[in-house]
Amino acid sequence: MTKSETLRDRRKAETRQRIQDAARRLIAQNGFEATTMRALAREAGVGVGTVALHFQDKTSLLFSSFFKDISEVSQRAVDGAPENVSIREQFHHMLRTMYGYYAENTLFLRSVVKEALFATGEWKERFDTLLEEVVGKVATLVEVGKVSGEVRPEASSSDMAMVCWSLYATGLIDGLNHERFDVQAQVDAVMARLDVVLDGVLAGGGHGTR
Repeated sequence: MTKSETLRDRRKAETRQRIQDAARRLIAQNGFEATTMRALAREAGVGVGTVALHFQDKTSLLFSSFFKDISEVSQRAVDGAPENVSIREQFHHMLRTMYGYYAENTLFLRSVVKEALFATGEWKERFDTLLEEVVGKVATLVEVGKVSGEVRPEASSSDMAMVCWSLYATGLIDGLNHERFDVQAQVDAVMARLDVVLDGVLAGGGHGTR
């Protein structure tokens, strides 16, 4: 790669980032539907054609502005979970990490989550792949719990991981529905629900009882 190509690539990346930053500001301020490509271009200081050159449409711009962040945060939440502690403590760490990110970017991420729920095509595939990766890592933690004796050997790791995801998603949507995303309140609420799952609801444990 020549020096001119490197400079061109750097400028292209800078322009792309400037457009994404403008999208975050305007969508947080006006909402996704009310934000036009023309307004985005004006906010970013580029032409509408330049925006179109980098992003196929407004939805692609919205998701691309979010996807890199959420991939990194998700990885940090799972890979950074403390070792040699209970599954409950590990999940607590994951919740605080993920919800902390949403609390810092609530206005913008409300639009992202709303649109992502009904994503189609390439973006649906990318979101599904990310979900599979995260759920798979949580399932691995459950498997480790089996080895240590913390988790019953007959328990389904994949089912437990999906339960954790469902609890997380419920708490996320609830948090985004409030004017301010209260991380501690949402973590406490989700952990209380997780305790019901971990402890069971049948008298005496009742695992396997019919």
